[in-house]
Amino acid sequence: MDVAIIGAGLAGLACAHELERYDIKPTIYERNSYIGEQFSHVGALLELVDRPIVDSINYIKKEFNIEIMPLNIMNRLISYSPNRTYEVKGKLGYFTKRNKEPDDLKKQLYAQLNNTEVKFNEAGDYETLKEQYDFVVVANGAPSFAKELGCFNELFNGFVRGAVVLGEFDPHALLVWLDKDYCKNGYAYLAPFNAKKAFLGLVIPDVNESDADSYWELFKNAENLKYPVVEEFKINHISGFVYPHKVSNILFAGNAGGSMEPFLGFGVFNSIVMGVMAGKSIVTGLDYEDLLKDIVNKNKQKYQLRKLVNMATNKGYDNAFTVVSQPGIRQLIYNTSIDVVKHGANIVKFLTKNK
Repeated sequence: MDVAIIGAGLAGLACAHELERYDIKPTIYERNSYIGEQFSHVGALLELVDRPIVDSINYIKKEFNIEIMPLNIMNRLISYSPNRTYEVKGKLGYFTKRNKEPDDLKKQLYAQLNNTEVKFNEAGDYETLKEQYDFVVVANGAPSFAKELGCFNELFNGFVRGAVVLGEFDPHALLVWLDKDYCKNGYAYLAPFNAKKAFLGLVIPDVNESDADSYWELFKNAENLKYPVVEEFKINHISGFVYPHKVSNILFAGNAGGSMEPFLGFGVFNSIVMGVMAGKSIVTGLDYEDLLKDIVNKNKQKYQLRKLVNMATNKGYDNAFTVVSQPGIRQLIYNTSIDVVKHGANIVKFLTKNK
């Protein structure tokens, strides 16, 4: 069986790993000359949003035989609204390194492949490849091919403005800011590489490139952030829902298949799972939509929560932090295995239906 994979990102590499488990040697078409990230940053796997899965890294190892070495364990989450600060502690998730160094997350997956051929500096075109291969997995991180085939419903179109900064940081703490004045319906965050270096990012929807710069400066000034900058970047980011995920012999995986969760915008777990499921569907003949059902349903629930956040005001952020800071509610959210996303989404649907 001949399989082409467009993109050597997390989904593409995970798909190749799964195919290799069944002795299939895929070919990956990668537009860059390297495996890794164009810009250095830190990703996150959050236990809270992946429930009922408690430990995503252990789950990926147990279910898919993929080894991931996290950058650090996350055991503090500090959230800031305009007039409130909310902090929780515990086993909250993991940080992952995203750059061109050997312990970059993509390079970790790549190192676990044995028989996959990667054609660097070749973007790959599904129209051509679908005639040459039995299956084509589109995992290039972009929705353009899904758009062409009429499978894409856009949910987010904006910019990510980020910088690698120097300072004094807790390597186990994620900092998050919510403020409509400089985030609109997005958010800002700081995720550490180590005690001396961190990634500072602003995710802001519905802005043009120059406005993204203005909001970035507004954010840093409002929060009095004066860290020395090592490098910085600005990229346009588009994500949304994809359906169907398979058209003829073409399968969409990763962000090209709508893996980016619409609540906080992280997509590591979903991308790896979607890549594996694409490979499993190709090998076993199982229905790809059925294999993706849990991810799709979870993302729909997260979208309900995102809509609630979008409707909130700065005062609403303050009030929400006050409520979740109450001991009983804090205990329920962070010290139990309750599926917060599922139940939160059901509450949002009930409230909006009964307005």
